Amino acid sequence: MLGGGGARGAAHIGVLHVMERERIPVCQIAGTSMGAIVGGLYASGYTTDELQTLIETLDWADLFIDDAPRLDQPMRRKDADFRYLLNLELGFSHGKVVMPGGLVQGQKLLLLLRRLTLSTWDVETFDALPIRFRAVAADIGTGQRVVFERGDLALAIRSSMSVPGAFAPLRVDGRLLVDGGMVDNVPIDVVRDMGAGRLVVVDVGSPLHDEAALTNPLAIMDQMIGALMIEKTQRQLATLAPDDVLIRPELGDLTASEFNRGSEAIAAGVAAAEAAVPALRRYAVDEARYAAYRDAQRKRAFDPGLVNFLEIAPGRSAASSARIERALRGDVGRPLDVERLEQQLGVAYSASRFQQLDYRLIERNGVRGLAIEPTDRPWSVFGKFGFQLSDDFAGRNSYMISSELTVADVNRWGAEWLTMLRAGRISGVRTEFHQPMGGAGLFYVQPSLLAESETLPLWLQDQQIAEYRVKRREVAVAFGYTPTNTFRVSADLARGRDRSEELVGNPLDFDRDRQDFAVIRLNATWDSLDSIDFPTRGWRLSADYEMYRDMLGSNVEGDVARITGDWAHAWGRYHLLVGAHASSAVDDDHFFRAQDFLGGFLNLSGYDERALFGNQTALLRTVVYRRTGDTSRLFSLPLYVGASLETGNAWLSRDSVDGGELIVAGSIFAGVDTPLGPMFLAYGYNDDGHGAWYLTFGSLLRPVVR
Repeated sequence: MLGGGGARGAAHIGVLHVMERERIPVCQIAGTSMGAIVGGLYASGYTTDELQTLIETLDWADLFIDDAPRLDQPMRRKDADFRYLLNLELGFSHGKVVMPGGLVQGQKLLLLLRRLTLSTWDVETFDALPIRFRAVAADIGTGQRVVFERGDLALAIRSSMSVPGAFAPLRVDGRLLVDGGMVDNVPIDVVRDMGAGRLVVVDVGSPLHDEAALTNPLAIMDQMIGALMIEKTQRQLATLAPDDVLIRPELGDLTASEFNRGSEAIAAGVAAAEAAVPALRRYAVDEARYAAYRDAQRKRAFDPGLVNFLEIAPGRSAASSARIERALRGDVGRPLDVERLEQQLGVAYSASRFQQLDYRLIERNGVRGLAIEPTDRPWSVFGKFGFQLSDDFAGRNSYMISSELTVADVNRWGAEWLTMLRAGRISGVRTEFHQPMGGAGLFYVQPSLLAESETLPLWLQDQQIAEYRVKRREVAVAFGYTPTNTFRVSADLARGRDRSEELVGNPLDFDRDRQDFAVIRLNATWDSLDSIDFPTRGWRLSADYEMYRDMLGSNVEGDVARITGDWAHAWGRYHLLVGAHASSAVDDDHFFRAQDFLGGFLNLSGYDERALFGNQTALLRTVVYRRTGDTSRLFSLPLYVGASLETGNAWLSRDSVDGGELIVAGSIFAGVDTPLGPMFLAYGYNDDGHGAWYLTFGSLLRPVVR
């Protein structure tokens, strides 16, 4: 009998290892939470060596992230990274705000369990497993215990592992299920109901906190839940008979969330079982009999064979189903490739915002196929929030608060309506309607409206001489093509108006009158970066060409070209980021949209934000940084320290561009990847004699602001 305890449950593997060595036969297993994972896999035929390898090599940090790696996410999701939103989504349903059921939905955990239990795909009752098995979950709606004795083994284990607050509850057969620890963390009565006469009970539950640690509501709530679980566990343990064996590994300060310390937990399980060997040996059998037991309990050989057909359960959006079918149609008629299947489902999950995207092997008319089972989120309207802050410790600071509201699946073709609100340095609203087109959804059309104002300081050398509030209005329609998750080309037609108002300072050679414009924009973007916060690999290249024409009543004419590129690579803890940006008003036309701005952290450090501007700009930067601290911890705030070397300048005309006027700048910084986004404390200096401190939130890419 294997109890729950999160990461502490890896100790079960150590106990089972000693029992194997001592030839103690295991005839039936009941498990809760982590005990259900270890017990279910052991019951399906895995050895303790295989389980230990799994625990020690699994990327636990990635397992707690539902989305596919950024490389595999669609371009539209990647674009959202540059809006600096918090990784918290609030849903809206029937006029109410709905919070996610857990920090993660458990998508990757379910797919992992599905892969590990694939050989049991046609098992109808858990009595038919190599070792009889039961998993314990709890119905959060009724508070009743749910004991899985048949059905889908992966779903049974995943349900038992639905730690409240961490993993979202799982709906199985109409019941909303959570971690079984809340009702039966050490299911002694369950294994007795299976007919077990002599029990080996492993209790890995977390002890209560010291009173000194109860300093906040979360700690007190955790203590309350822990006290209730311990009380129920004690009642179960009181029923043990003299011949039963109770093993309690000494796990010290190892917490339920420290999955990176699995080796320590296994070692503690071995030590506790070693201490119990005298009691365990009463149940040992001879070598021949034990070998026969273990031979019968081996994981059965399994060949999934060919995928002969697909069955995709209907979801809220026909476009989402079509996206899944398009991703998987190439696998029909081929041997099942589980790794490839998981990657494809991860891409579809990230693109379509499912709550869960599962698969099962099924058989129809004697041939095998795949059943894909998407579960839509309980809301199609959801919001996100973002926050940015910049301070130079010299009295100049800015902030921006943003929020987004998305209405997904507006129609059967998967349209999405996104509205963005901002307040602070940039204030206003942007709304866009994104409509995928074509059977594969690779093309799109996107009409949009923009109305916003931006505070723009203007500098002359090292003195701010004016500050403007630039008001923008724009209506546009974009057409795009995204053949892969890393590449997009687009063209859009826009008609708009810029108007600037001087807030403070002296007049400058800056057109403050209304500028009406009509523009055709062309863009090509490649993005394979694994992150924009602290990237470790990949590159991003974006090239724009903007053609402003005297049409549709506009009074601005000229062409502007811009290109930005970043490349990242890592060697262990050490990272390198190389970036470049250049812009040019091709014919030196002077209007607001032709200007680019430099200055600020990593954009010619030492200057204030956007202190340099001109029709022609160039920037080259190299950033090196190192991650410090324990990189194996599952939950941490990674700290980075680094330095940069930058060169570039801004010129008012092409004739004034002079390589001899390139400014050399550099910075040293410390950055923390916080839940609010990356936060940097930096000092920058340049050879023009300017130095500045920076406290700022935002991406390490520091996209050039214009």
